[in-house]
Amino acid sequence: MSFAMLAAVLCVPITFASAQVPLHSAPRESPHYGNQTYPEQKGRDYDYTGFNQNQTYRAEAVIEMFRFAWSGYSTYAFPNDDLLPLNNSFSNSRNGWGVDAVDGLDTAIIMEQEDIVNQILDFIPTIDFTKTNTPEPSVVSLFETNIRYLGGLLSSYDLLKGPFSHLDVNEANVDALLTQAQSLADTLKFAFDTPTGIPVNHVFPNNHTFSARGRKPDGTRTAGLAELGTLVLEWQRLSDLTGNPEYGDLAQNAQSYWFNPSSEVWPGLTGGNFSVETGEIIDEYGGWTSGNDSAYEYLIKMYVYDPERYANYSARFMAAADSTIAHLLSHPSSRPDLTMAGSFSGSQVQNYSEQLACFIGGSFILGSTALDKPEYLDYGLQFAEFCANGYRYAASGIGPIIYSWNLTELANPNYANQSELYEDAGWFINDNTYFLNGQAPEAIESWYYAYQVTGSQYWRDVAWAYTLAQNRTERVGSGFSSILNVLDYAGGGTENFLASYMLAEVLKYQYLIQAPEDRKGVWDVEFAPDGVGEGGNVNYFVYNTEAHPIRVRARIPV
Repeated sequence: MSFAMLAAVLCVPITFASAQVPLHSAPRESPHYGNQTYPEQKGRDYDYTGFNQNQTYRAEAVIEMFRFAWSGYSTYAFPNDDLLPLNNSFSNSRNGWGVDAVDGLDTAIIMEQEDIVNQILDFIPTIDFTKTNTPEPSVVSLFETNIRYLGGLLSSYDLLKGPFSHLDVNEANVDALLTQAQSLADTLKFAFDTPTGIPVNHVFPNNHTFSARGRKPDGTRTAGLAELGTLVLEWQRLSDLTGNPEYGDLAQNAQSYWFNPSSEVWPGLTGGNFSVETGEIIDEYGGWTSGNDSAYEYLIKMYVYDPERYANYSARFMAAADSTIAHLLSHPSSRPDLTMAGSFSGSQVQNYSEQLACFIGGSFILGSTALDKPEYLDYGLQFAEFCANGYRYAASGIGPIIYSWNLTELANPNYANQSELYEDAGWFINDNTYFLNGQAPEAIESWYYAYQVTGSQYWRDVAWAYTLAQNRTERVGSGFSSILNVLDYAGGGTENFLASYMLAEVLKYQYLIQAPEDRKGVWDVEFAPDGVGEGGNVNYFVYNTEAHPIRVRARIPV
């Protein structure tokens, strides 16, 4: 009897000590194409021959990047939120609860950096989540706090109670992760106290009041689709761990207004703003771009989390995916070999996408294996390649925040200097104030999913090129910071801010995609017991939108 079947019969949560489930993938060899174009690659050849092909070397290099960034943060910013690496200072952009530490903890766990793990574990029990730790009470974003803090606490708890229980840590500190997660949710749950139960995103926990942000002139409030649709994984996991259904019920109720929408543009695709008072959708602009993105991502991830309870999420995902394929696919006129899902305004498709939408490839790839829909894999790989192409054609090696292939906009004299870029790359940046980027995780997220399922070395090399570009352009002072111009080989200067998602997402995905097979395991997405690219992918963990691995509740993981 397989371990998954045994768990189903016993109806107990999965444990990872059983010898019947290998913790690690079987080794395999991936072909290297040298200076020949990879079969998946679109556009001009890219010479990968100079890359070090030793995967242990690559993984250790990413660990070095993480330790370098952590050393800067620990020395100059801990326990505040953010490292300002250019002047070795700090700021508190996320309420003074130490977001770089909490967000980065599970990356340190997966990399098995015990000294860093223990430093953070000793700190977390001291956080007072009942009020903001800033000189004056600060506004809290429910969305950002959920994905970074709550997701980070739950993930670290699941990993240390599961496949990384062998790490030498204080067990009381591990238990405190769950206690603190519950304290944080208890602090924030008043945000759901609205006529519909759709939460207000910006709140003041110190006195349980709502911020004016998101309030219209007539006093009514709105909530973005991502704000109400990117809570359910973390809040349901908290309910399942604590046995208190309140948390999951709050998030599920908010989600219901999207599952039973007042209007749809196409099946599964809706506008992105909801009335907090009535639950009605109040616009027709949407897509897989900012403001909507992670709500669509969580549809397939909730199904993976527990297929028996959340079949309705898979149905909603398939509706959205099928409508995307039927209505949103677009090909730049100069590069018809590329495919991306545009955004939409009503039934009018916009030839526009964003860095934030680059996660779409991973979502389609996950849907292809979890739902046994092979056609989704092809689209997922095309979306992942669109963003890989974006990184190749940006002179810095770092893709843009904005992708446009709108010829009407390109005709604007303001963008005349990007005409040649568009002819070569199939995209241009339609905002002259948005040439910056750098610490972005969404593209490498999709490349990681692509590697896990196909086993192609191409996706590792694409990711490694990004790693090298980051070290060349973003490594400044005591950490990393985003560059000011992706179209400049040297980056055009940098900002002065280490984003917590650099630790939580970018370096985690860079490590996971490069890790040799003896370092891969059940914590990987699309875990492949027989080796990547050999089929049989299964998910024992599902990653939230901040790349925090959440242990699935599925009796038989998919």
